[in-house]
Amino acid sequence: MSMSIYRAAVLFLLLLILPMKSEALLNTSEDTEGKSEVPGTLQNNLMHRSISDLSTKGITYSESVREHSFIRAPLHPPPDQEDTDGSIRKEAMLLQGGFKRFTQYGDDTNAAEAISAQLTFFADTIKKKFNQWLVKGSKYLPVMKKILKQNNLPEELVYLPLIESGYNNLAKSAAQAAGPWQFIPGTARDYNLKVNYWVDERQDPIKSTYAASKYLKFLYEKFGTWDLALAAYNAGEVKIEKAMKMANTDSYWSLITTGLIAKETKLFVPRFIAAKEIAIEPERYGFNDIEYETPLEYDIVAVKPPATIDFIAKASGTSTAKIRELNPELKQWCIPPDVSKYRLRVPQGTKDDFRLIYENTPEHQRYLLDNYRVRKGDSLRRISNRLHIPQDILCEINGKSLNTKLREGTFVFLPPSGIQHRDLTQKEVKQKNVKYHDAKHKDIRYQVAKLKHQNAKHKDVKHQDTKHKNIRHHDAKLKHHDTKRKNVKT
Repeated sequence: MSMSIYRAAVLFLLLLILPMKSEALLNTSEDTEGKSEVPGTLQNNLMHRSISDLSTKGITYSESVREHSFIRAPLHPPPDQEDTDGSIRKEAMLLQGGFKRFTQYGDDTNAAEAISAQLTFFADTIKKKFNQWLVKGSKYLPVMKKILKQNNLPEELVYLPLIESGYNNLAKSAAQAAGPWQFIPGTARDYNLKVNYWVDERQDPIKSTYAASKYLKFLYEKFGTWDLALAAYNAGEVKIEKAMKMANTDSYWSLITTGLIAKETKLFVPRFIAAKEIAIEPERYGFNDIEYETPLEYDIVAVKPPATIDFIAKASGTSTAKIRELNPELKQWCIPPDVSKYRLRVPQGTKDDFRLIYENTPEHQRYLLDNYRVRKGDSLRRISNRLHIPQDILCEINGKSLNTKLREGTFVFLPPSGIQHRDLTQKEVKQKNVKYHDAKHKDIRYQVAKLKHQNAKHKDVKHQDTKHKNIRHHDAKLKHHDTKRKNVKT
């Protein structure tokens, strides 16, 4: 009996204690949620993570890393930003919010100091050169912004080539990066940019911007913030991932206080933010009276190769320098001869006249080559080695294989002397066009008028022939009449 009473008492006490513990656990859980490491306002407002996003609070990951703000994806994205599988709609994240201005970096001393130093560098140390970059870039900004917008990317990324190349299409680095966006060959091919003997599409400001848009989007989706994405653009994905893992951080501003990334990468993001700031508001930083260039304008014509740059310039009534400016991907003396059609840019308003001349000019006049007389014992391989011409190019020009037997006394076609087997540098392009004068070729209007006249004449051949016959018959009648009169007088 006593045992039964004891068990009943214990059971009664348990029933009283359990609800109290449950309530305490619930309250503890609620307190923990309310004291999340990431402020609630930050969680609700971080759908766009830009390069300049900074919070006023951060998390210290180790004693060796200073406390800096960091940004991560919100734990619970709004319903309209979720796909059917609950994932964040990345396209919406790319454009939302935009980039902050420099004055909004006051809460992060480390970031503000780094950006301020680069502002001084651009506005004071290299002001003249930076001004030249702003002028040169003005030609390409409208078309580049359009491409970035098409890819749902912030338009401010258009200022990335400002610090990468100064908008120099022919810029090359020691690491073999090239073009306004400074692609290395491997990454360029990954994003469908052709790099071969004939063309280097990294140097095309339009094609390379499409490729850069895809690559930047990939990096943003991989790293989650624009500062880390741009750091990876500069240093490479593997290096940034390794540095983040070793530092136990996902904050670029924390990484720059360590020795885990190169100095160049530490300067890269602050340099971009500073360049962007000046480009948006140049007068504020002493860049007054900038003489911006006219935006890039052109017509596109699909032509059947082959054709030399010189002929294309003459047919469009401009200089070779202008054609190379519009088509900076072209490395050699001609458009690629190994394609069925090539999309060529010509000065705006010249498309129709250019096509008329191009289509009415024989191939051998559009594509001039040098000749080499074959000697006894010659082969394409020997000629290639002797004249330092790539074997595949020599075979392609002549439509022969490397093992084709050559007859003594016959001719082998060679690229024009001087530029046949090496890339044209910017200096060479400039020098080769210094002596160019429009007077060296006939006026474009004359050529067009001549062709139109020839076409009209061809259509009216029968009429002309009949007319000429009538004239000859009339002359004969007059001659006969004169002879008859002389006989009468006699």
